Amino acid sequence: MGFCTVQSPIDGIFVLTMASSDGHQYLTDEAIGDLIASLTAVRDTPGLRGLVTTSRLGSFCDGVDHDAAGQPDEQVAARVGEVVRLLLEMPAPTAAAVNGDATSLGLALALAHDHCVVWEGAAVALPEARRRRPLPGYVAALLRDKVAYARLRKLLMLRAEACTGKELVGTWYSANDPAAADREVVAAEACELLEGIEVGSGKNYATARQAMWPESCAAVGMEITRPRRPSSPEQILHVSEKEKEKHGASDQYQIKQTKIMKKIMYKTS
Repeated sequence: MGFCTVQSPIDGIFVLTMASSDGHQYLTDEAIGDLIASLTAVRDTPGLRGLVTTSRLGSFCDGVDHDAAGQPDEQVAARVGEVVRLLLEMPAPTAAAVNGDATSLGLALALAHDHCVVWEGAAVALPEARRRRPLPGYVAALLRDKVAYARLRKLLMLRAEACTGKELVGTWYSANDPAAADREVVAAEACELLEGIEVGSGKNYATARQAMWPESCAAVGMEITRPRRPSSPEQILHVSEKEKEKHGASDQYQIKQTKIMKKIMYKTS
């Protein structure tokens, strides 16, 4: 049996279940390849209404087993970045059913979903700081986009402190409130959550994600259409030759331009 199994208990909603023999759901080379293949197949399925990602036993996902990793950390991180990108490009809502610990890149995997239903006893952590290992840029981007409080981001990323699912709810934008008391029902609650979301014909959630989480999308190589930057004071106050001819150098015109300048400088100060 591979790392992933995919089922559709509700029409159009798919449940991807991760499972490894040790219960850690480590992101080995084979596991990442299986994730990429499974997510690609789900993405390309006609009538897709949603995706739930969960695990069978033990942890939700403990990221990379650095003691056993066969590839350099940079290569593993880049491949996990492909998984994150597939989740952010999914043309339907997604939910992580976090029914166990989510650590290291496993936490990034959970954060890449639109919604998270979290078991209250699940531990989430980024132990890389304690291990003196760097994290890929998309992890920091996901934290900034998804975790509301800077203090919690600092505890997770810089101090490598863990928190529980119960503590996490209310500080994580996408976490479902309240945290689930029974880990056995987490996946079912995630399916119920997605079932209640209307997915219109042709509606592409990836477009909405790019607007909501642009930093995370850009960090995994997605092309982002950023909003047009506001004009500078010099551009706004530039007067064409025709405008000069129209308005001349009247006192009223100069007063009007001065007021506009003051407003701009006040907003940008």
